[in-house]
Amino acid sequence: LDLVAKAPLVSGLSSQFFVQQGYVGAQYGIFAIRAGRWERTLGSQAEDISTGSLALSGNARPIPQVLLSVPEYSSVPFTKGLIKFKGTYEHAWLGKDRHVDDAYLHGKSFYLKLGGDYRINVAGGLVHYAIWGGDDNRGGRLPESFKDYLRVITARSANEANSPLLPGEVVNVLGSNLGVYDLSVLFKTKDYHVSLYQQTPFEDKSGNNPFNRDRLLGLNVTTSRSKAWLHSIVYEFVSTKYQSGPSRPGGVDDGPGSRDRFDLPFGGRDNYYNNYLYRTGWVYQDRIIGTPLFYTKARTRLYFPDFVDPDERQFGFNVANNRVVAHHIGAMGRVKKLSYRLLATFSTNYGTYGGINGGINRWGSVDNPDAPYAFRPPQRQHYFLLEVESHPFSSHWSLLASVAVDAGEITDNVGVLIGLKREGILTIGHKKPAPK
Repeated sequence: LDLVAKAPLVSGLSSQFFVQQGYVGAQYGIFAIRAGRWERTLGSQAEDISTGSLALSGNARPIPQVLLSVPEYSSVPFTKGLIKFKGTYEHAWLGKDRHVDDAYLHGKSFYLKLGGDYRINVAGGLVHYAIWGGDDNRGGRLPESFKDYLRVITARSANEANSPLLPGEVVNVLGSNLGVYDLSVLFKTKDYHVSLYQQTPFEDKSGNNPFNRDRLLGLNVTTSRSKAWLHSIVYEFVSTKYQSGPSRPGGVDDGPGSRDRFDLPFGGRDNYYNNYLYRTGWVYQDRIIGTPLFYTKARTRLYFPDFVDPDERQFGFNVANNRVVAHHIGAMGRVKKLSYRLLATFSTNYGTYGGINGGINRWGSVDNPDAPYAFRPPQRQHYFLLEVESHPFSSHWSLLASVAVDAGEITDNVGVLIGLKREGILTIGHKKPAPK
């Protein structure tokens, strides 16, 4: 039985301390349980040098939760290690200051890996998250009974008799759902690991296809020499522009005439990370939980103070830019006693389908292409980060320095960070050596 507890503090310029991570946990065999807040990601993406998982990237502050998991790949009995699995099951609390306060977050994932000790391994997984329950701030609690919980974890529709005022939950599924198909292939040699991976998001039936156009596609090469000048390098392509395709309001195909008039094929017109009921979206404390390439409404207004969301009055969606195409390169390594991490991302931002069409249920701007909108024409934006770290005093102490640059048609910013970090157990006092 292994027990752990951790509670580091973080201080900002306001001199106010807060707990970034604080948790307790235990592990027995392959199974682990943990409760509290801690930094974590989920997916097959290259850790530390990726743009981030489409499900859980680490961009937002840790969410308080209880997590049951098989954290590492473990052999399926009687397969001699050729088939391995891992998975997670969690319950989290999203707290206040949301459109729906005190909502719950359900999450689970399951992965299988085939290949064992062979040079080529193939892995696949499914991630499912759902925001549910809570107070809709209109004097009522949203469905949150145990039967509702069973509907959430099985991605079923709400009970019509118990949810007469929530037609969307009855027609679709209960809660705000997000899923990701995660597939990868790993080729191993003595000196290198080469990984090819893709993540495909979906939020409704029209997008529920592991081979749809939207995806995070990555190629990562890592050497077994951790102190090599180039230890790991990755290229990623991210595209969330299609979203099952544009369509007429309500997803209704009115025939060839409508397609000719609007010059739009029939499609799903998804709206990633947004939901009509849980309007704060896939966001925690105003930070995107998934890919950080998306923008919240507040972040958009930092760059475009006069930004007006066409859906503000009727829906009030919180994610104002979720149609993105990006190319990304990341690398990390070590030069003498200096370790580094280098990231470069080149993105084109298209806003949302509702934005370019004058509203999710209004398509007038298709007839009026000059209607004002922050992401018309699409906005190009580039992001760069260089981090370096050294240990001039001891292995426990390190000096950190980083420079971040944002450049493009949205904003031009430069940020610099210098810090001192200590790792390990801090002992207070002096322990006398034992007598000889």
